[in-house]
Amino acid sequence: MATKAQMYAQMADHAAVQLTSSWNEWMRFLDTASRLYKYPFHDQLMIYAQRPDATACAEYDLWNDKMGRYVRRGSKGIALVDDSGDRTRLRYVFDISDTGTRPHSRTPWLWKMEERHIDSISAMLENRYGVGGDDLGGQLTEIARRLAGEYWADNGRDFLYIVDDSFLEEYDELNIEVQFKAAATVSIAYSLMSRCGLAPEQYFTHEDFMPVFDFNTPATVGALGTAVSQINQQVLRQIGVTILNAERQAAQERRTEHEEQSDLQPERGLSDSQPATDRTARNAPGQVRQDAENLLEGSPAHPLQPSADEREAVPAPVGDRPDRE
Repeated sequence: MATKAQMYAQMADHAAVQLTSSWNEWMRFLDTASRLYKYPFHDQLMIYAQRPDATACAEYDLWNDKMGRYVRRGSKGIALVDDSGDRTRLRYVFDISDTGTRPHSRTPWLWKMEERHIDSISAMLENRYGVGGDDLGGQLTEIARRLAGEYWADNGRDFLYIVDDSFLEEYDELNIEVQFKAAATVSIAYSLMSRCGLAPEQYFTHEDFMPVFDFNTPATVGALGTAVSQINQQVLRQIGVTILNAERQAAQERRTEHEEQSDLQPERGLSDSQPATDRTARNAPGQVRQDAENLLEGSPAHPLQPSADEREAVPAPVGDRPDRE
């Protein structure tokens, strides 16, 4: 009789094949994965299969200990398959919608690209990837194309060994490479645009996703998904840092402006009602930086979509903690 962990592993294989059965299904997955870009593909797949509307997932201990939030009693954890050890096991994460707040709870900082961020993001991307342009969507697409090509150059030889029983099996090596690059490029570009709120459906048509349909086995879907996930994480982390820095700078400027206005009184100029030492302490650079960070939503110091090496095993499939499978 299959264990619970084995049953979820089988569910993952079935879900993987379903992803590329239609372009709408693949795009819906990419929308979810782009929100959870710090997770690897196999975790994104399991989250999508169980909670496609998830926005910020974390382990029980992270919600409870680091964020000061409680997991609501009876909430069902999202099972993630961990086969890194001697045997397959399960660990669980919870979406933010499964949590409640206490008086000193923290809210995760989830970046959102706004119009005022575009110039900074575009400049950062041009500096890092050598791709410029007036249209951010076009810039992201070209970056996706280049990174997909680099990924194939590093991993393409291994990919050729897993095409058995897929539609790719009938292709020669050159056309397998062509299909991989095309499928990866459109998937990466769509994901980047989705996370940045650029309405990617306006950039792509059904025909653009045709190469994805050739990836119709768990192995080939996993290989494509892993490439997309790794590249997305790289670029989206850089975009997130750029937005965070912009928000910190804007918050510091607002703080400085507010302090300058507070130190001026109509018709009297500078106020002497407050000791100079108090004003100096209030204007200390460290305090300004701290206040700027406090204006942000939550703290980026504890990301809620940690990378594989940042995660800890979570023994909590429901709100109160039964044993791990």
